[in-house]
Amino acid sequence: LIEENKGVFIEIQGHTDNTGTDEINMALGQKRAEAVMMYLYKQHRIPLHRMSIVSLGSSVPVADNSARDGRSQNRRVEILVYE
Repeated sequence: LIEENKGVFIEIQGHTDNTGTDEINMALGQKRAEAVMMYLYKQHRIPLHRMSIVSLGSSVPVADNSARDGRSQNRRVEILVYE
């Protein structure tokens, strides 16, 4: 992937539901993003300098946090690819 696309940069965003404190959710989002970055590095050989991670905690929900299904959808990692 990266060898063919030298100008590509990947941003990995970690997200959580709104359960817990902001501090805990920011740390959890960071850990989720780091886990994905290490997977991409170890399994797919994407260089670390081509990736960055950011935790958005519970600040960008995609579903309603008042329902179990919604909270489940909000616990996620998003990968953005920039050229």
